[in-house]
Amino acid sequence: MAGLIALHRRDPQDDLMTALIEARDTDGDRLSEPELVDLCVAVLVAGHETTASQIPNFVLTLLDHPEQLALLRRDPALISRAVEELLRFVPLGSGAGQARYATEDVEVGGTLVRAGDPLLVAIGAANRDALRFAAPGVLDIRRPSNQHLGFGHGVHHCLGAPLARMELQEALGALLARFPGLKLVGDVTWKTEMLVRGPRVMPIGW
Repeated sequence: MAGLIALHRRDPQDDLMTALIEARDTDGDRLSEPELVDLCVAVLVAGHETTASQIPNFVLTLLDHPEQLALLRRDPALISRAVEELLRFVPLGSGAGQARYATEDVEVGGTLVRAGDPLLVAIGAANRDALRFAAPGVLDIRRPSNQHLGFGHGVHHCLGAPLARMELQEALGALLARFPGLKLVGDVTWKTEMLVRGPRVMPIGW
């Protein structure tokens, strides 16, 4: 990333990285060089890796649920609902993620968590909460009122959620329309040592 930043310094482009470099170089108090690198990495991971991982995750899930795939093929107007249901059903994170710290004593599920104690929150589990979702373990692309936590919540809600939704809808819709015989033709190799889960290799045929 540092090399890419150096390249953009030598040859500025009409893009976000050049704008961030200008903010760094024009007023050094606004952004340090390590912060610039970290911010560019964050934009790459949050803005690309997440959606790029979910596209094959969604395709694989639909192939594992042929009745839902057939329904979506028959009624492409369901694409937006399908993406919301897949966001609920398919966990993006490979684990519970970063710890959160209790600011006061609180009881969670009958267990006392004291102020300062760390908690690991699994959003994927919340998206399968039977108190919130009927038949939470069932993929239903017609599910109404799908208030999932696929993009987080509150101050931690993903800023790129509208863009990600559009990308996922367009990618999934285009794949299904262009390749009506889409199928898995080999073993899936999964990414390792990453915060996001998804196939590294997923052989497909059509």
